Amino acid sequence: MLLHIRSIAALFMLPATVGSFALGAEDQRPNVVLILCDDLGAHDLRCTGSAVIQTPNIDRLRERGMLFTQAYASACVCAPSRCALLTGRSLAHAQIRDNMEVANLADGTFGGQRSIAAGTNTLGRVLQRAGYATACFGKWGLGGPGENTGHPLEQGFDRFYGFLCQRNAHNHYAAYVESDRGKVLLAGNDRGVTGERFVPDLCADEAVRWIQAKAPLGAPFFVYFATNLPHLALQAPATAVEQYAFTETAYDGKKYYLPCEKPHATYAAMVSKIDEAVGRLVQAVTDAGELDKTIFLFTSDNGAPWDIGGFDPKFFGSNSGLRGFKGSLWEGGIRVPLIASWSGHVPAASKCDMPVVGYDLFPTVLAMTGTASDAPLDGANLARVMLGEAGGESIAVRAPIVWENPAGVGQQAVRDGRWKLVRTKAKSREEAKFELFDLAVDPAESRDVAGEHAVEVSRLLQVMRARTLSPVEGWNYADIAVPH
Repeated sequence: MLLHIRSIAALFMLPATVGSFALGAEDQRPNVVLILCDDLGAHDLRCTGSAVIQTPNIDRLRERGMLFTQAYASACVCAPSRCALLTGRSLAHAQIRDNMEVANLADGTFGGQRSIAAGTNTLGRVLQRAGYATACFGKWGLGGPGENTGHPLEQGFDRFYGFLCQRNAHNHYAAYVESDRGKVLLAGNDRGVTGERFVPDLCADEAVRWIQAKAPLGAPFFVYFATNLPHLALQAPATAVEQYAFTETAYDGKKYYLPCEKPHATYAAMVSKIDEAVGRLVQAVTDAGELDKTIFLFTSDNGAPWDIGGFDPKFFGSNSGLRGFKGSLWEGGIRVPLIASWSGHVPAASKCDMPVVGYDLFPTVLAMTGTASDAPLDGANLARVMLGEAGGESIAVRAPIVWENPAGVGQQAVRDGRWKLVRTKAKSREEAKFELFDLAVDPAESRDVAGEHAVEVSRLLQVMRARTLSPVEGWNYADIAVPH
């Protein structure tokens, strides 16, 4: 089923009613389960085109809801994507615009990443103030254990279990995790190739227990389930790996991360473990009698990586037909799956072909839960799209989507409708290069048409200029010189 937009204004309105749900009705406010994967490629799910990975639970979520066929992450790497998702700001305005590591603590505890500021209007904080029980499970990456302002418990979450630091999350048999403000040592784990406790499973265990405890209490709940799968290293329980039989060449560990005897089967197993966790979350909500009252959102923080750490993107077709990988603003670095499901509200087996982005989910959740906020937001409210009241063919009804990638020589990008402008070597006014692509006919970004469409280039340059300077100097760019 392909939905069509009935009016331009409808996309951005915060309506008095959304479908059959009356905004502001305390006893009808839906729960929200936001599932964020880590480095999951656009085509790594069976329902998005994978021919080799089995994802039955995610596929059922898609069958009950809407698939966005041109969905983007807010950034091309982890921390800024999470910041944008949880604050509703694009990287032209976000606090965190790249990964920035903090040194480990004296006791060897991983130090985390640059922290978001105290009092930030995160999605957790806004829903918490509106009476939601809130919890975060998995990978945080927006502040470490050495300070308080960036801790999830200081940013709107009642419960946290998982990894504060992204570096700790690079091993799925980590020696410890954080639980609220404490450190939990995991017996049998030493950050080796295998261990006794597969941490993504522990995060799912905690999320299920929390839902089971909170659902009977009557207040609506918000679960931010930020699994660290399928980010490298290639690791999964043997029982999950054994589900897949491929012709394999062992990975020796010389191209970063850990060695792996069966790299293809292990990566497939890691995606299947995400699928297993999704099934468990849906079942917990169902068992609590809350399925018809729960919005599920499923997406990824960026596109799949290149051939590093034993991962084989060509074998899996993770970014098939797309240019580039994680760490770039080409389509392969930012195109991701996005599924929205709400039984009885989101039309089953529907799809939307308009471009959408991770930072759209903040205003969308506010609209669908009837939650007010004065936080500045850059995203589009997709509530009417998701609920079948508007959506689909037109891509000319939203503000342009903006990305930045300050790593190295810098890259910026803007998409507006069919057009995408990419600025490379963006930290040098003299060497910066502009390329324009017509994604309607060239989704692979293979032909630069900037010389043929000067008006579009000029218009999108103005969007690129409308950014806020970051206090981190390395996250800024050279002035934009108009190309000739």
